[in-house]
Amino acid sequence: MPLILAGFIMFCGSLAQGALGFALGLIAVPLLVEAGFSLAQTVALTTLSIGIQVMFGAWQLRAHIPWRDVKLAAIVRFLTVAIGVLLLLNVETMDTDGVKRLVGVLVLLGAAARLAAGKIVERDPPLAASIAAFSVSGILQGLVAMGGPPLVLWMTMRDYEAREARAFTLTLFLFNAPVQVLLLLFLAQTMSLDIILLAVALSPLIYMGTTIGVRIGDRFSKQLLNRAALAVLVVIALKAIV
Repeated sequence: MPLILAGFIMFCGSLAQGALGFALGLIAVPLLVEAGFSLAQTVALTTLSIGIQVMFGAWQLRAHIPWRDVKLAAIVRFLTVAIGVLLLLNVETMDTDGVKRLVGVLVLLGAAARLAAGKIVERDPPLAASIAAFSVSGILQGLVAMGGPPLVLWMTMRDYEAREARAFTLTLFLFNAPVQVLLLLFLAQTMSLDIILLAVALSPLIYMGTTIGVRIGDRFSKQLLNRAALAVLVVIALKAIV
C-alpha cells in the first residue's frame, strides 16, 4: 500500500512539475507525510524523485534554459540548501503539522504579495531581491523539499516565455539535487537504501508523468502559466494550513 500511494503521489507531482516547472515537492511532501512517512523519509524520497524527474524535464526543455539566471540562482542555492538540511535535523522532532502550516503561511503571504503588486515584469529584477528569493528557495528545499514557491514568485517578475520559466526551475532542481542527496546521505543520514530503491522503482511513473506534463505545459502562454502557478501555490498553501 505505501508503494502504491507513493507511486500515485509521485506520478501526479511529476505531471504538475512537468507542466508548471515546479510543484512535485509541494504536492508530494504533505501527501507522503499523511500516508505515514516521516518528515525525514519524505524529504529524502521527494529529493530523489525530484532529481529523477528534472533530468527528464530539463532534457526535454534544454533548448530554452536561461543560463545567465540559472548560474546565479544555482550558486546561491548551493550555499543555502545545507542550511535547510541542518534545520531538518532539528525540526524532525517537532510537530510535522506545525512545520507544514508554517510553510503554508509563508507561501500564502508570498502569493498574496505578488498578486497585490499587480503586473510587474522586469528584464533584470534587483540583485538583492534575486538573492533573497534564491536563498529562501534553497533553505526550503533542504528543509521540506519545497523550494519552488520563491522561484515561482521571482519568475513572475521576469519576461520569460513559458518554456523558459519551466526550464529555469527544472534546471535549478537538477543542479541542486545531487548536493541535497549527498547532504541527506552523509550528514542527516536519512537517505536509506529502502528510500533509494523506492525512488528507482517509481522512476517509470515519474518519467510518464513528466512527459505528459511537459506536453501539457507546451500549450501554456506565459500569462496562463503565471496564473496557474499562483493558483497552485494558493491551493497547496491553504491545504497545508488547514
